[in-house]
Amino acid sequence: MIIQIHCSFWTEIPQRCIYDQTTLFLCWNTSFIKPIPLFNDRSYTIQNHQVDIRDSNFQLSLIDLFANVGGNIEHLILINNTFSSNLFNESTKIYFRLLQTIQICDNQGLQWMQLNSSYFPQLIKLDLSYNQFTNEKQLVFNSQTLKYLDLSHNQLETIENLSGNSLDRIEILILSFNPLKTIMNEIKQFQSLRILDLSFTPIKQLFSITLLSRLEIFHCRQCQQISMFEYEKFLFNCSHNLIVNLSETKISSLKFFNPFIQCFKDLTINNQSMNTSEDILFARNLENIQLQAIEKINSIHLNIYDRFKSIDFSENKNLQQVHLRLMSDYTYLQRLKISHTRLNDFAVDFNNTRLKFLHIDMIDMSDNHLESLDFLQYLTFSSLDLSFNRLKIISIEHIHYRHGMYELFQMNLLNLSFNQMESGRIHWDNESPHTIDLSNNNLQNIELHGQTTYTLLVNNNPELSVIPKTFSIDFPFLQYLNLNSIEFDSFENLIYLHNLSNIHTLSLDDNQLRTEHRTLNWNVFYPWCKHLKHLSLKNMSIEKIDPGIYLNDFGHLLTIDFYENNFECNCILQPFINWLKVPPPPLPDFYEPLNKVLSLECPLSLFNMQCDDRQMKLTLFIVLLLVGVSLIILLVMIKLLIKRKRSKPYDRMFTDNDTIALNETNFIQKTDDDE
Repeated sequence: MIIQIHCSFWTEIPQRCIYDQTTLFLCWNTSFIKPIPLFNDRSYTIQNHQVDIRDSNFQLSLIDLFANVGGNIEHLILINNTFSSNLFNESTKIYFRLLQTIQICDNQGLQWMQLNSSYFPQLIKLDLSYNQFTNEKQLVFNSQTLKYLDLSHNQLETIENLSGNSLDRIEILILSFNPLKTIMNEIKQFQSLRILDLSFTPIKQLFSITLLSRLEIFHCRQCQQISMFEYEKFLFNCSHNLIVNLSETKISSLKFFNPFIQCFKDLTINNQSMNTSEDILFARNLENIQLQAIEKINSIHLNIYDRFKSIDFSENKNLQQVHLRLMSDYTYLQRLKISHTRLNDFAVDFNNTRLKFLHIDMIDMSDNHLESLDFLQYLTFSSLDLSFNRLKIISIEHIHYRHGMYELFQMNLLNLSFNQMESGRIHWDNESPHTIDLSNNNLQNIELHGQTTYTLLVNNNPELSVIPKTFSIDFPFLQYLNLNSIEFDSFENLIYLHNLSNIHTLSLDDNQLRTEHRTLNWNVFYPWCKHLKHLSLKNMSIEKIDPGIYLNDFGHLLTIDFYENNFECNCILQPFINWLKVPPPPLPDFYEPLNKVLSLECPLSLFNMQCDDRQMKLTLFIVLLLVGVSLIILLVMIKLLIKRKRSKPYDRMFTDNDTIALNETNFIQKTDDDE
């Protein structure tokens, strides 16, 4: 239940109103009984403001409400407001001298009916959507500056009831979500029109494009009643470069557009039922094309001219083949997206051009059925996403780019993650992608060579071992290496990576060391001491750390992560504590200061533990002394026991005939009896 707040505005700003004393006056669920006042007191003065009133009740007309402040409002929003009376004097007017934008929405259209006759000398944008306007009510627009008119979500069947001096100046007309039948005879009034939206209407007839010489954008999404003949009539004698969206219509084939394709700058046709194969041949002026969610289509052949910028064929569930044919030596694509399809055949035909490589800034071929990467030999890119395909074995011998190609400096990412890859062998003779992602595969061996790769991700390949037979990486400038969750079972294997001398980040998390190799020898990291900044050894089942750790040479080291390991928190960690206490090298003032981080599962008391060398040596000497004394005592006791055993006679003697038991007592007693 909405509780309405009565306010006269004479004493204070009402509870459900906000006034920031600068630009905004906002009210909701409020009952207005008097005009908004214009006082000399700044806290109650609206000057050059945005007024926003929603879900409120007016006990006076809008003319009376804004009588004092109308000339000082720049932006006006009135949404879902009601009136106590429907009787108003429509002849009364207000001079909105600064008003530039209006948004008015209500189910009866009463708010605009009251303001329609006022003066708007600077009005640019008028949004009258959701007002339930019908053709029975005349809509007059006389503002000389009006450029944008939104009449969407009303009940207009035609636009015959639109009139006024503004029509030939309007540049953007939104008529979507109306029960339109035709606009063919009235659209010629809008001679300045650049954008027309007829989406989600049952319109059946289109007009000739020659009637609107300035039209640039035409949207007719889900216009299900328009026949192919009407499209032909619309495009006949076209000399425009149109941006057209005809998604969710009844277009049966793209071949129909080939005679008119020179009219299109951008063409969007999604959610259609088309032929199984489509050829787009003569798109000389086409810059962007989008064909999505077309169920029947299984192949597309597209001629690429020099103006092409973007291609989007994603979400076509049955698309298996895409062939691009270059028609110009100056082809430079910005974006190619063919994802979530069944694509298994992609090729580029260089035709008779002089090009040897095709550069595409952003390529997304993720979630397809690709099994080979032959096209990688003639593509350059900023980002190439081939994740979630069916790649298993990749073997590309030589990729040789021409020296001096500007595009190579932007070749940032090659994403091959989440495939079924078992073997990867790629050899770039010179430039290579700056980042290569081979994570989450089934890799058993990799062999990679290149000159400009700085980041390599091979994590989550549980069968990949870091040994020369299965792991060969030749990236001389590699800086970031992620080896998490592979078959890494000994720190000794790091010697096979020492050729990567520029490593500054090394991650070995979630690798389980063999039982006999669960002691960390810090010296294996020494070849990287000049560059290493971040080292992560989390959850590696480390049980011991060898003494003799020396960190002074690791001048750039900032983070060490030992989290989730099993070693004891004792003085063996003292070199790391001392390293942490030494601040990192300072940077210039305009950089954020550096911080060191040491991650351990140890109590805070470890940082206060006294572990100087003298104390450790004394403790070690005492321990060794006690051990020596104990050994001497043990040897003496053993010697005494042996001597005692040798002094005793035999308790029993065994012969061939019988057994004679003798003991010391019986022997002495028998001797006495004989005497």
